[in-house]
Amino acid sequence: MTKGKKLGIAAVVLLLAASIALNIVLLFRQGDSYLTYLQSADQIRKTEAGILRNNLEFEDGKDAEFVYDFGHEEYPKLIAAYGIDRTAGEGSEFERALRLMNEYAPRLTHAGSYDNHVAMNALALLEYSLDKKGNGINCLSKAQILNEMCLALGIYARKVWIMPYSAYDTECHVVNEVWDTALNKWVMLDITGNTYWVDAKRTPLSVLEIRQKCAMNEFCTPLDAGTYFDGKYRDVIDLEQIRDKDPGSFLYVLKNLAWIRYCSTYSAGGANASYALYPKGMEQQGEPAVSRESCERSPVR
Repeated sequence: MTKGKKLGIAAVVLLLAASIALNIVLLFRQGDSYLTYLQSADQIRKTEAGILRNNLEFEDGKDAEFVYDFGHEEYPKLIAAYGIDRTAGEGSEFERALRLMNEYAPRLTHAGSYDNHVAMNALALLEYSLDKKGNGINCLSKAQILNEMCLALGIYARKVWIMPYSAYDTECHVVNEVWDTALNKWVMLDITGNTYWVDAKRTPLSVLEIRQKCAMNEFCTPLDAGTYFDGKYRDVIDLEQIRDKDPGSFLYVLKNLAWIRYCSTYSAGGANASYALYPKGMEQQGEPAVSRESCERSPVR
């Protein structure tokens, strides 16, 4: 091969390499919006918030009375076995429930594949899973444990299923809400993540308040229960920084706020969801619709 041919081939190779490099650069530039969407938690947040905004109102439903059982025979056993009254301590219902969650959440391993083979009651679930990393349980079982602990101590508490909008999304979540007398409203506790949610003024929020704020693009964020102790924040914290530090936790709850399921009765032992809040126009998923007022009003009579 002559020197001229070699130079010609080299030139072609260089031009081809340059062309490929240019096309890659152009591809990334032209596809920047796609890459941003796939990589940006903020863009996903806006998309999910927009879905909620378009489904802000709920269908009219039954005016239901939820039942809270404070007298089950297993409650004294639960208190005696685990000393939950001492763990909860004094203070508001929210503060007491928060201490319980902060104590037990880190000691219960999460396992999404858990098959619910243990009886759905706090004593059986704690015997199986507490401090046993090989025996993980799911969010439903963790919520059952916290719910019974609260009821055993006279705190109005309920499990709440938060559900995704997409018919193809089978991943939902179960949390708790407790009625706080001082705040005069429900407050959500997520024992799976050991978190509760606050607004910009650090007021603890209910499931429906979180949904509303996300839909209207108003600030709210989950907080780790360990940052709150006896009504005081341990450190001066930047709420926006906390929200942006773990976008996955925020987005997981956000995408599961499309519709909401409740039990008619809360007690020791599991109960299937019996009522639901459905966005207007959404096909009902099995449970009869309940009124929003039923889910927001005080359970104290």
